[in-house]
Order: sequence, then structure tokens, then C-alpha cells
Amino acid sequence: MDRIAVIDIDNTLWQFCDVLHAKLRRINPDFPPVKEWRDWDFWEDYCTASEFFNAIHSIHSNQDSPEYRPYPEAGEFLSTLKEKGFHLIIASHRDPVFREPTENWLRQHGLPYDELHLSFDKTVLFSESCYCVIDDAPHILEKASSMSIRTAGLRFPWNEECRGNGFNLYNSLREISRDILQDL
Repeated sequence: MDRIAVIDIDNTLWQFCDVLHAKLRRINPDFPPVKEWRDWDFWEDYCTASEFFNAIHSIHSNQDSPEYRPYPEAGEFLSTLKEKGFHLIIASHRDPVFREPTENWLRQHGLPYDELHLSFDKTVLFSESCYCVIDDAPHILEKASSMSIRTAGLRFPWNEECRGNGFNLYNSLREISRDILQDL
């Protein structure tokens, strides 16, 4: 069996937070900049839950838009893992109704994967055969780490304070790749 790598999309394969910030500023120009997003309820003083989730859904429903580009090293990152024998599960905390634009986006940008998991609970993928989890969400990384799964994420304001809770944070996917592959 291949080693399983569970890899997030938003803020892992592409810079979702900047696009979300632009949409949220259309709702309320006083929305704080991304560098001030320290916890998951950062939006509550600036818009309603409906407005917030509609902004997220509008991005996910148009994921295959030409303006939504992956990080330049995303393709190389996934290809390197694939070449090393990983079974790649792209997992995103999004409504499964957005499968088609998500698949289109992955295909358009030549991002290899074996499975696409869209749901509101990625942790159902965590098992003994899971070698690593790459995500930006501290609670996801902490859960995987508590199950002795290797974890890593890109550094953001909302996960920086949780660094040291069993997971490592990096500045690029290349750094994550070096860490994940060092013991193979």
C-alpha cells in the first residue's frame, strides 16, 4: 500500500485568504487585514455568518476561475510526493457540491492527486496508513499529530501561536517537502 498523504487546498495549495479578504472587504471595508486573523472567529465583528459563508462559497463555486492560481511550487510538491510513492488525498473543508470546479481547478493546473475528499470533517481520513497531513488549520494538525501522524503546514497568523502543539510550520511547500521526505 502506498503511503497516504492528506493535503488541504485552501492556504496550502493556493493563497485562499487573500481572495477571501478581498471579498470580505466588499461586505465591510473595515475588515482587518489577514495578518490580524489570529483565530477562526475573526470575522464575527464585521459581518454576519451568512455573509461570511456566502463569501467562502462564492470562491469555492468558482474555484476553476483563471484568477485562482495555485502556489508556483504546488505542482512540483505534489509530483514529488507522487514520485516517492505517496497516495495523494486532496482534502478540503468545503461543501461536496463544489466538486466539479475543484476537480477542474486541479486538472487545469496539472496538480496530481489520487482522491478528492470534500467534507466538513477531514479527520475521517486519519488512520494507521496515513503518513502525513499537510494543512493550515491548527485543530486539524493537532488531531493528526495526536494520532502520531506526521504533520506540517504553511505558516499563517492563525496557526503561528499553536506552533509546537505537535506540528511544524514552514514558509514554503518546498520546505514541507524536504521535511516529509527526509526519513524516506
